[in-house]
Amino acid sequence: MTKVPINRILKWLSVTDMFVMIEYIPFAFYVYLILPDRQDYPYSWAVYLMFHMHFTQILHTISILLTVTLAIWRYIAIKHPHGSLAIYAQSNYGQAIALCYILAPILCFPTYFVCTIRQTFVFEGDTQVVLFHVDMDESTIVYRYNFWIHSVIIKLLPCIILTVISCVLIQVLWKASKRRLKLKQGGNYTKTSVQLSPANPKSHSHPKTDRRADRTTTLLVAVLLLFLFTEFPQGILGLMSGMLEKCFFRRCYGLFGEVMDLLALINAAIGFVLYGLMSKQFRTSFKSVFFKTPTHRAEITRMTGVTTTCV
Repeated sequence: MTKVPINRILKWLSVTDMFVMIEYIPFAFYVYLILPDRQDYPYSWAVYLMFHMHFTQILHTISILLTVTLAIWRYIAIKHPHGSLAIYAQSNYGQAIALCYILAPILCFPTYFVCTIRQTFVFEGDTQVVLFHVDMDESTIVYRYNFWIHSVIIKLLPCIILTVISCVLIQVLWKASKRRLKLKQGGNYTKTSVQLSPANPKSHSHPKTDRRADRTTTLLVAVLLLFLFTEFPQGILGLMSGMLEKCFFRRCYGLFGEVMDLLALINAAIGFVLYGLMSKQFRTSFKSVFFKTPTHRAEITRMTGVTTTCV
């Protein structure tokens, strides 16, 4: 399936989301199962927590950039299918994926200087105990810039781009649905498809090809809308933290930390379900990989050829 560029982007998006979910397993195991009973804050746990914060943020940023790349790719395929821009995107999608992985650690750079490991001395009876925990250094100017970069560049700007592209894709789906309704009422398909086909306005197409292209667009719209539902609230909270600084972050932002983590994990996990629900090619490939059915492989070969022309 990765012969098609848009499937290659979806693959790396899935890989990134998979590593986010895997990394959360030891974190959740310690926080919710071990820590409540022991109330122990060793230095090794603080180091791991620091790694968890940076690692998940970088991977989540990669996921955001790949989602934006996915939306832009589909927009080009629909609005400019035969232009020079489409040819350039077709031959450079690998560089676009690599750029997402390179750009994400750079965008997260201010966070590396904000988070520090601090120690607190407490007394348990007559014994002094040292507790290590991760905290943000609020005295540096990087602290404020970190929230502005995180909220505006990493969160809100992609949300604005995806909102515009999602509206365009929804409009395309609405026109395609209206076109099929006219065809069912007895219209001339050949003439209508030449005039209104959003994927290939200059050539004749087949109804099945149109329906597959529409399902692909529907899948991407679902991915984009789920992304907006997850990321837009985080962007707003981050923006308020940058404007109101310490008071808002400590009293409000922290209260929604677990909810935002849960939304991010749902966003990462739901992709597999969406692919299976909306893509027959994905379901056929899944059966071929895990059940080794020869007929399924023949079906994949046939469907891949069609999908390559319509996606």
